[in-house]
Amino acid sequence: MILRALKWLGGALLLVLLGLASWDVATYDRKAWASDFERLKRDMAQGYANLDWVAQHRGVDLQRLSTDTARDLDSAHSRVLAWFALKRFIDRFNDPHLRVEDREGGASGHFVSSLADGSPTGGADCSSAGYEDEQHDFEFPFARLPGWRSLGGGSFPTGIAGTTGVIRIAQFGENKYLPVCERAFRPGLSDRGLQLATRRVLQQELRAGIAGLRQAGARRVLVDLTGNGGGSEWVDEVIALFTARALTRQAPRLVGPACDRAQVWEGRPPPCSVFRRAPPEPVRLRGTGEWAGSLLVLTDRDTASASENFVAWIKDGGAGRILGARTAGAGCGYSDGGTRTPLTVRPVDVRMPNCARFMKDGTNEIEGIAPHIELPMDEREKAAEALARLLSAR
Repeated sequence: MILRALKWLGGALLLVLLGLASWDVATYDRKAWASDFERLKRDMAQGYANLDWVAQHRGVDLQRLSTDTARDLDSAHSRVLAWFALKRFIDRFNDPHLRVEDREGGASGHFVSSLADGSPTGGADCSSAGYEDEQHDFEFPFARLPGWRSLGGGSFPTGIAGTTGVIRIAQFGENKYLPVCERAFRPGLSDRGLQLATRRVLQQELRAGIAGLRQAGARRVLVDLTGNGGGSEWVDEVIALFTARALTRQAPRLVGPACDRAQVWEGRPPPCSVFRRAPPEPVRLRGTGEWAGSLLVLTDRDTASASENFVAWIKDGGAGRILGARTAGAGCGYSDGGTRTPLTVRPVDVRMPNCARFMKDGTNEIEGIAPHIELPMDEREKAAEALARLLSAR
């Protein structure tokens, strides 16, 4: 009886799958997929900040990629195969900020952090405004450092080993600190007002954490940015706390070409830059000096986006030493939401970065930022031992 029922269910499931497959093939609209692909290429040529860099410095053959994808879409014969072809095209750029998002705004990509991201939607309280409380605790095994003492938890955990104080910043998005938002919340605040009020409390907590490290005898501070996938422009205010210097770096470049660049998909050099005609003036950041001593920053492959901005300011400004692994290479991300191409064949948008940040040596941040001193971050216990040896020698 049971075997008969299982066979019946298996047969029914097979019929359903065959029906779905038949529907998928019967409803495949080759022209619609080709049209969406052409619109995507046009939008990328005019509005994808990293397109020229990927072609020129990573050697991606745009003409061949375009031709191969068009061929795959033409021969797909089903929505599923066509979607795989389009995803392969997007994935070929290896850019965390070039991604597919549900039309409702949910991301199907890697990171949700950027210049403009992190601003929650409004509501009657912090939870309904989109705030949540993520994990802020140490993940790197600092307890393996000789003499390690934990000093405090909360939003920004701290500890000390010898004369090296450590402070953890797990997120740069204000909307990842629900308890802080609840302390900052006032009825009638706008979305932006709530964001700024939360940010002020977070800054107070960071100042208190730095002061606690100083009182505990820290002579140098290590900022733990491992796993920090980014957030908002709040990062600039955080950077200022950890230096007394006046720092300068190249401003982000925003897209705004002065010509039609469609020929990049034909294997010809673009007639103009994807960026606005005149490079912006350098941007300056003046440190407030809550910590003005020796500074270290710990990074890994998940240190991304706004966190990479932190690393770039410190590295290019000579304000500290970077330890760990090359960062994720998410780069600048989105200004005012970035560039979007809505697809007609599926209820999704292809979202692409419309700004790019460059290091002092001209390298686009999407290549990731190399540390001054590498640690085996894929093996955290070994990395902790290497860090202990490094700190004892300094």
